[in-house]
Amino acid sequence: MATIEIDEVELLRLKRQDQTVHSLMSNPKAKRRILEAYKDQYPDAKIPELEIEEAARKPVEDLTKTVIDLKKQIDDDKAEREKFAKLASLSDGINAQKAKFRRAGWCAEDIAAVEKLMEEKGTTDFELAAALYEKNRPPSQVATPSGVGGWNFVDNVQDAEKDLKALVDSRGNNEALADKMAREALQEVRGAQRR
Repeated sequence: MATIEIDEVELLRLKRQDQTVHSLMSNPKAKRRILEAYKDQYPDAKIPELEIEEAARKPVEDLTKTVIDLKKQIDDDKAEREKFAKLASLSDGINAQKAKFRRAGWCAEDIAAVEKLMEEKGTTDFELAAALYEKNRPPSQVATPSGVGGWNFVDNVQDAEKDLKALVDSRGNNEALADKMAREALQEVRGAQRR
């Protein structure tokens, strides 16, 4: 080996640099950073320590990604099942309420109108929407029978006290008057229920 002369300052600088590199290489974290920096500077360089670590880390990262994806899919499936269960429960509740109103004598048109009102108001409570529907619906008029029997006479009687006195005087035999008073009472009750 050839002998080269260098000055003392250069020798001290090289010794300090050598000691620093040896010191850094003895610390595992620092050694890894130095090897990574070397690989960044020289991408084609073969560094077995980094290659082995990369080969070991890649399958673990792939497995971790698979587990995370699987967990997300399970959570999404669970949320979807819970959503469908809530919707089914809500639908069953509404259907039960509709059935209750059908048994009470509500017609299909009224039930459809209540469903439309539920959509407009954004509610899922059929009974609440039905109460609102009944409140806003005009009271039905009692049909006045036409034909024989002197109904015009009954229509001319305006005073309730006179009607009652006339009914008592006839001992309940005036059917036209009794029918008129029954219609008036029925209209009054229906009007009170609507309020």
